[in-house]
Amino acid sequence: MQENVLLPHPQIDAPIKPIEPTLADLLTAIERDASLPEPKREAWCCSIRRIANFLEREPARLPARLLALRFGIARLHHAQLGVSRKTLQNHLANLKAAIRQFSSVEPMSGRGVPLNAAWQALYDKLSVPRLRLGLAGFFRFCSANGVEPSSVSDATVEAFVRYASEMQFTIKPRDLHKQVARCWGRARESVPEWPQIPLTPPDFRPNATSMPWNAFPRSLVEDVERYLALLSGDNILDEDAPDRACKPSTIATRRNYLRLAASAAVKRGVPAETLRSLADLVSPSTVRLILEHYLAKKDGKIVTFTIDRAERLCAIARVYVKAPETQVQALERYCAKLRKKRHVGLTEKNMAVIRAFKNPGNRARLKGLPGRLFDEALAERDAPIQAAVKAQIALAIQILLIAPMRLANLAALNLEQNVVRVSGTEPTYHLVIPPEEVKNDEPLEYPVPKVVNEMLHRLWLSQDGRPLTADGLYRLVCKRTLDALGKRVNPHLFRSCLATSTAVHHGAHIGLAMTVLDHTSIEVTGRYYNQAKMIDAVRAYQELLLADKPNEEVT
Repeated sequence: MQENVLLPHPQIDAPIKPIEPTLADLLTAIERDASLPEPKREAWCCSIRRIANFLEREPARLPARLLALRFGIARLHHAQLGVSRKTLQNHLANLKAAIRQFSSVEPMSGRGVPLNAAWQALYDKLSVPRLRLGLAGFFRFCSANGVEPSSVSDATVEAFVRYASEMQFTIKPRDLHKQVARCWGRARESVPEWPQIPLTPPDFRPNATSMPWNAFPRSLVEDVERYLALLSGDNILDEDAPDRACKPSTIATRRNYLRLAASAAVKRGVPAETLRSLADLVSPSTVRLILEHYLAKKDGKIVTFTIDRAERLCAIARVYVKAPETQVQALERYCAKLRKKRHVGLTEKNMAVIRAFKNPGNRARLKGLPGRLFDEALAERDAPIQAAVKAQIALAIQILLIAPMRLANLAALNLEQNVVRVSGTEPTYHLVIPPEEVKNDEPLEYPVPKVVNEMLHRLWLSQDGRPLTADGLYRLVCKRTLDALGKRVNPHLFRSCLATSTAVHHGAHIGLAMTVLDHTSIEVTGRYYNQAKMIDAVRAYQELLLADKPNEEVT
């Protein structure tokens, strides 16, 4: 087995070296053990190499300890790896058996390198379980590298975090850094004879790049509020008022957009005091600086945010400021150049989801996921809080499958307000969302199939009596689909990907997808529908081509 490498002062830029036996050491021990039957030796070695390959690391970069590998192993999913569930389970069972078999050869705690006398004495002074747990890994790292408690520094913590990230599977290295520094600080304050060495909790928050409104002239702020009042429809008879008043959430977004635009102009050298009105903000020279700022932030890549910012500023100049035609034309040229670079259609990530769910087995697993989660929730009697959340996620995924609505509408569903019982021999329900709650002010109504009826009889509530937020639903839907399917399907993908690909698969016209997705423009639906349609169209073409029989040779 490899000996521990002593580094009295670990450097954060030094090559990472293992401080405990690795899977490479385990392979060597297995291959040299003549007492093992040949089939078992080959099976164990094969599984160790396959698991290392699945984890995308060399065996020499993986500790031969189950607790150190647990987070990496938990992320493995058979569908993503291209193997069956049983194959992955067999490889993991062989790995665990091999590690347990040879743990006696290199005596070691299941939690890693044993502590030396100095660190063990310090560890024994901790009576708070949270501090013991938060510092144990750091203590073992220091002990293995010969770092004494009196020699600890911020650089030592950085070296430990780097080691944990590269040799183990720390989910959030930044959180680990904060945990060690804070636990050390609390121990330093509460434990007598603790080394009085301060460790600084890192602050990873990015420096603020935007400026508050009070940093700009009051006249600009007042002009912005007049413009937003116009959008809100306060005076519907105003000739410049929009045909459809903006919602409060849209007004808040527009206000923030203008603040960010003004901040970007200042970052590019425009004195804040010269931005006295929206006319100053939307002048062609200032708009160019704003767009250059956002292009630089994305390393020259043109994203939808930048294009929308250019079009919004151009609209303000044309409609609200009533700028001279030459200035409006200059802004429209900026918009035209950016529009040419707009990404049209599905992203590669979304296309990967569509390809995955062209497989009938994947489609069946996705359709069966809500029922399985709901059954599990009903069976959980000892954990009512977790059961309630799981039932809610099951219902959310089921609704996304049969009624691909927007996430905001899904999160705001209320059994009393949005579920309408339709009379008939059997109770049926419709999900009804009034126009004022929909993005484009168009009412939504979705008939609910029988499969959802049982779920709708359950309360749409989480543990504190309130619905899960949109962010909470988003995260939990992503997590459940990734765990069950090996593919992260976020709520929006149910709309843009699964709904359009399902319509294409069943030969439905683009108009059906447009109606189901509640798009006001067929061009928007076409971005997703036509790209999804190409897969099926090419497959149909290939089937026709390969079905043709070659003509007999003409004599």
